[in-house]
Amino acid sequence: MTTRRSFLKNSGMLAAGLGMSSLITPKAMAAMKQSAPSDRVNVAVIGVGMGCADLNGILQNEWAHCLGMCDVNQERLESQAADFKKRFPNQTGNMKLYKDFREVLSNKDIDAVIIGTPDHWHTYMFAEAEKAGKAIYVEKPVANSIAECHAMMDFQNKYKNVVTTGLWQTSQRYFRGANDILRSGVLGDVFKVHIWLCQGTNPRPAVGDSSVPAGMDWEMWLGPAPERPYNQSRHRNWRSYWDYGGGQQTDWGVHWIDSAFDGLEALGLNNRTYPKAVFSSAYKHPQSANETPSVQSTIFEYENFHIEWAQQVAHLYNRNQGVAWIGSNGTLVCNRDGYELIPVKSREGEPLAQAYQMTGPFEYRGVIDHATNWGECIRNKNIKTNSPIEKGAFATILAHMANISYRTGTRVVYDPKARKFVNNSAADAYLKPAYRSPWKYPTL
Repeated sequence: MTTRRSFLKNSGMLAAGLGMSSLITPKAMAAMKQSAPSDRVNVAVIGVGMGCADLNGILQNEWAHCLGMCDVNQERLESQAADFKKRFPNQTGNMKLYKDFREVLSNKDIDAVIIGTPDHWHTYMFAEAEKAGKAIYVEKPVANSIAECHAMMDFQNKYKNVVTTGLWQTSQRYFRGANDILRSGVLGDVFKVHIWLCQGTNPRPAVGDSSVPAGMDWEMWLGPAPERPYNQSRHRNWRSYWDYGGGQQTDWGVHWIDSAFDGLEALGLNNRTYPKAVFSSAYKHPQSANETPSVQSTIFEYENFHIEWAQQVAHLYNRNQGVAWIGSNGTLVCNRDGYELIPVKSREGEPLAQAYQMTGPFEYRGVIDHATNWGECIRNKNIKTNSPIEKGAFATILAHMANISYRTGTRVVYDPKARKFVNNSAADAYLKPAYRSPWKYPTL
């Protein structure tokens, strides 16, 4: 039986429990101390939704300055700009506002861009930013299709800019502490990982098409996606429409897939190899305006374990979302509120592992650490960020595999070398989107 003393020693839990486990490695910390304070990073954000959360993260560092904000919604753009100028007056003095992202990329004073647009825009902007020599923070999921994920990796392999993706849980101390526990081997044999999100399933009412709001460039918002009349639901709830997103499987799901594999890598079980097969079953309320499912269950099948995604109403492990690595000696549960080791008991009632818990509060600090890691990598010309495009693309591809399984009603097997599904033409039809003119699918 694992003792508390040996458990803390092996897992590095003491440091994490005291809040001393940093997302930034000792090597990175040393690089930070060696960096000159005058070595500025000039950033711009394209898409002022989640993109501004990322911008807020990097501007916690005095060496980061915002030179540009870009959005197709003028009212939202001006509101966010006013907020940032008020909160960061010394770092936004030269900030300009843009309606067209191409003007941002042509500004040679801008070193780095945050791409926080809806998913269907990510790949095109990413490719253009790579060609412009910009460092890139691209939000998750990195793309709205499997083929686009591969295209982004191809561009990075050619241009080798400093890139990170928005899977910031990999930079949050709770998840880092959980990975320390997993490395200790305290769970015994791990055969299953559970990832989940709990939410309501009430149907979202349909909204009729309407005129484009003043100050909104709907044509630019649509970009390479199919032409559609303006609809408030499509605009505000875009993740629920296949043209722009993949529902909760690609929204929240990629976070938990990524965290699941961080843990599996810590366990020595898998270093992001593709599953043998994926099967997903889902339900969409017939009265909902959403195109994506209300409830979804996915199995990612591997040789010696499997991962199960559950999108449902009831909480699991008394948590509304999270990841759980299930072992022969215990289960380790982790989310943004903390982590807990739940021991298995022997037939005699003795725990096979030492129970341990670290509770919140819900912590968004990981966003700051994640953005800071990206900025420090820019300053030190280091492309090995906490979440490079290959890492973000892997989680995104698996999430798209799940949605394609649901949409085709088939068990899907994907060949990443051939970049297509195995003997499944119905699934192959969902690999790559058709871009609407004048936008062209990015190729090297």
